[in-house]
Amino acid sequence: MQSHHNHPVLTDTHSFLTVKNIAVNYGEIAALQDVTLSIPANRVTVLIGPSGCGKSTTLRCLNGLVKIDGGSITYEDEGIQDLSETDLRRSMGYAIQSVGLMPHLSVEENVDLVPRLLGWPKASRTERVEKLLKLVRLEPEIYSKKYPHELSGGEAQRIGFARALGADPPMLLMDEPFGAVDPLNREQLQDEFIRIQRQLKKTVVFVTHDLDEAIRLADYLVIMKDGKIVQADAPERILASPRGEFVERFLGPDRALQRLTLFTADRLMEKVLSGVEEKPALAPDESSNRTYWQVDAEGKPIAGYAWVGDKAIRRLIVNGTHTVQQYSSLKECVSKILNLGLPSAAVVCEEGRLCGEVRFETIQQISQG
Repeated sequence: MQSHHNHPVLTDTHSFLTVKNIAVNYGEIAALQDVTLSIPANRVTVLIGPSGCGKSTTLRCLNGLVKIDGGSITYEDEGIQDLSETDLRRSMGYAIQSVGLMPHLSVEENVDLVPRLLGWPKASRTERVEKLLKLVRLEPEIYSKKYPHELSGGEAQRIGFARALGADPPMLLMDEPFGAVDPLNREQLQDEFIRIQRQLKKTVVFVTHDLDEAIRLADYLVIMKDGKIVQADAPERILASPRGEFVERFLGPDRALQRLTLFTADRLMEKVLSGVEEKPALAPDESSNRTYWQVDAEGKPIAGYAWVGDKAIRRLIVNGTHTVQQYSSLKECVSKILNLGLPSAAVVCEEGRLCGEVRFETIQQISQG
């Protein structure tokens, strides 16, 4: 993968599969022309571009749903090298926008679909379903017997993701998986996806038309137009030096703001000043850019204090509304900071306990980067 100019995210791995000069034609229309691409193993490759640019077609070529008219796809991962088309599809998890859950099957049966087709023993299937539901944070006792029509959009999407992970496939294909979900849920699903991907380190190819989502999730970003790849690299590189006018226009004028989508809170988290006492344990002179967080007995933040001049201001904190998760983007941190008027955003761990803060001054340094 020398062409990636030795970017660590891409060079600390190998190629999972290589697409060489592939073409797909629908009658007179060239859907894909001369597409060449290496998919890095254990990383998230995101395909993005305007409608009809060929991103979904490229994705579907990888598991044989679309036949290529020219070029070659070489599966370098031993697990899938010599598989038949049917087995190839089963060895790749597939999650799509409309979820595609079987309406007559319960949640449990939906998630269990591929392991059952592959002949896994019943006991390990039951265990697998339970593990996956917990992974996407849906309690098995509550959800396994439900049917798709009883789920909200966000829940259905999580089940779709769990089903795609069913047989622990080496590769996941995701086609606009969060596309039909409202923005708030979508951001939560992205958080979940980042959290799960950091645990599982799957090889993922993800199609989206949402630039924020692409920059946030991609280790490797592939921008397409008219059935061709116009630029492919790590997202921070593309933001720093977009190739040509199309990419520049596509990224839009907010590139400094887009950079904030690249970083998650846990990467810039700093130690906090906190305690159960109400008033700040700080003198104004040493704390103009610090926040003192008041926490309850469980360590969950309930108020934030900051100094303005020689006066302390107090802001009540509602967990979730005014806090960010470790996997939240810096963009989200900025919006919490601006809403509360404090110099930093409180970062909470999975149980909602305060585990750090992201300071506005740190964010400023990065956006100028």
